[in-house]
Amino acid sequence: MKRENKQIHIRNVIVENKNTIRYSVEYGSNANKFFSGEDFFVEYGEDISQVPQHILVIPLLSNLCPVAWITGADVYVEQLDSGFHESLMIAKQSFAKMYPRIKFTGDIHVSNLMNGSSPSRSSRSATFFSGGVDSMGTFINRKEEYPFFITVWGADIKFNQQEMWQRVRQYNEEFAQSNGIQSLFIKSNLHTFLNEEQISYSYGRFTHGWWPGVQHGIGMVGLVAPLAHLLGIGRLYVPSALPPKLARSFPDGSNTMINNHIRWAGTQVQLDGEEFTRQEKVSSIAEYIGNSDRQVCIRVCWMNKEYGNCCRCEKCYRTIVALLAEGTDPRRAGFDIHPEVFGDIRQRLPHWLPHNVLKIEYWNEIRLRSIQNQSLISPEAREFFDWFQRLDIPSFSKRTNVKKLLLDWIPHPLFLLFKKIGFNRLLKTE
Repeated sequence: MKRENKQIHIRNVIVENKNTIRYSVEYGSNANKFFSGEDFFVEYGEDISQVPQHILVIPLLSNLCPVAWITGADVYVEQLDSGFHESLMIAKQSFAKMYPRIKFTGDIHVSNLMNGSSPSRSSRSATFFSGGVDSMGTFINRKEEYPFFITVWGADIKFNQQEMWQRVRQYNEEFAQSNGIQSLFIKSNLHTFLNEEQISYSYGRFTHGWWPGVQHGIGMVGLVAPLAHLLGIGRLYVPSALPPKLARSFPDGSNTMINNHIRWAGTQVQLDGEEFTRQEKVSSIAEYIGNSDRQVCIRVCWMNKEYGNCCRCEKCYRTIVALLAEGTDPRRAGFDIHPEVFGDIRQRLPHWLPHNVLKIEYWNEIRLRSIQNQSLISPEAREFFDWFQRLDIPSFSKRTNVKKLLLDWIPHPLFLLFKKIGFNRLLKTE
């Protein structure tokens, strides 16, 4: 294979309309199939035209480099902040430890490594804010700092969901303003510039999805670099999602091995709230709601195609039961409780738990907390919690997934052949 086929060249980094960065990239044939052909772009609400090139290139590299590493492609770029260059090297090593069955071999070649600090005093903090349990937990934990709220269009909300985005933006901005906080909004095609279908086809068996397993940590963080440089953001918080018991063992794209080692001129990234369980975060949210005179909307649902929570999926049910375990009416947090909710959970929960260590941990946290808070359980929920508290949730982790064990023995080339000829159903383990 020619060396040029395994190279990726960053040709141009252009600022358009003073607020949008667009990148021109030349992909070698070996890596080309893993990208969609879209030019990567990031759009901000601020004028970033004076931000230097070695910072402007960070959003692209944070989303491109992990793909280059797994395909063995070398990335060539003219300028890059030296701190972020070091962060990429650490991230590459960390991913290799998390996913030992994937070879992370591509390198990055920088013509000019740049040292420097933010022109503004790096005294401000910022946090990603989606409105979910984790980001609300970070808000409550860090509200005395009045951190910027950062919400990204193109992460969990697609570009064709304009109405949903407008409602999320409006709610997040109003919630921020009511707490004396400024909102920052970013738009990026960080999902669609990749060929996620091809990445999943080639490497999906080794991760639990490219976005949750690799991209969403370093990729989201990198988008903030130009804003951090412009606004003097010295600390960027990333709300933690994993339970403390699994934070070191469960492979995830957002963890301390990666996030806490990401930095660039004047800015340090920090995973926030990793010491708290999800139920402890819900407890702090319940306390916040109890002390507040306004309606709060906890947005946790990925299943609803419209704004709000569907109140029927596993994640919605999990949050509803978690709030009830704290003695809080879920309707005060943006959830409707339909008449058959408890019967539906009893029927479906045993099918959600087998072989899923995360769900087992989350639901068992709720069960244990409900036992502690027995006196806070509402009368209409007591019959359900009597059943729920007796459910042996940890036992679901002991059930052997024989199919998964057998599939793990299949050599990867043969595994890909099975997928190619249409054996996808056979290869699913859940």
